[in-house]
Amino acid sequence: MAQKQHSVRLFIDADLTKDGGVVLDKPQAHYVGTVMRQGVDDSLILFNGRDGEWIGQIQEIKKNLALVHLKEQTRPQTAGPDIQLLFAPVKKTQNAMIVQKATELGVSQITPVQTLRTNSDKIRRDKMRLQVIEAAEQSERISIPDIADPQKLNVALDLLEEDRMLIFCHERLAEGGAISILSKLAEYQKFAVLIGPEGGFSDEERTKILSCDQAHAICLGPRILRAETAVISALSLLQAVCGDWR
Repeated sequence: MAQKQHSVRLFIDADLTKDGGVVLDKPQAHYVGTVMRQGVDDSLILFNGRDGEWIGQIQEIKKNLALVHLKEQTRPQTAGPDIQLLFAPVKKTQNAMIVQKATELGVSQITPVQTLRTNSDKIRRDKMRLQVIEAAEQSERISIPDIADPQKLNVALDLLEEDRMLIFCHERLAEGGAISILSKLAEYQKFAVLIGPEGGFSDEERTKILSCDQAHAICLGPRILRAETAVISALSLLQAVCGDWR
């Protein structure tokens, strides 16, 4: 028999255990009751990134809160691919798309990096967190990416672990062979994808990046891509060759 589809799926910070109860806050209660038209005895899906995914049944719903009884776990918590995204923020709308698509594509951490040519509005981590939660709810992830503090490029590179492969998307690389390069890295478990600003990296920054022992430069094709397109392309290639698409 086909599994029943539930129309509401929410991330919640509370612990999730069998026969436990959780309280949805005002925004979530409004979404469930007013937007999605759910009421007492209706079921929904909850996850917190720690305890797997659970079916809950609404016991009470009001304007400011809702009470949910946890019935059964539908999926245990599992570790996804260990992929960090390092990206130079661009404009607000494109940043939102980058965060959303990176979440859908399974990254474990998102780090805004400041480069010489970074030109963007101030990064708001609280807004980015809301964006990754929404993307995780819609894409049926059972975790959300960590949002790291913005860092200068040099600092971000220095913080990379020795066993984390750095995939440098080099917009001026004459030859890249992205798939063949990534295929040689398929045995590794930890990756970071680095996407530059709209104006590209400076020569000094490229030299610094390529001096990292873990760095592997790839070309994303013969055309210059917008930042959000480069993020989607690079993460898709990495997931297909080295990640959980295999």
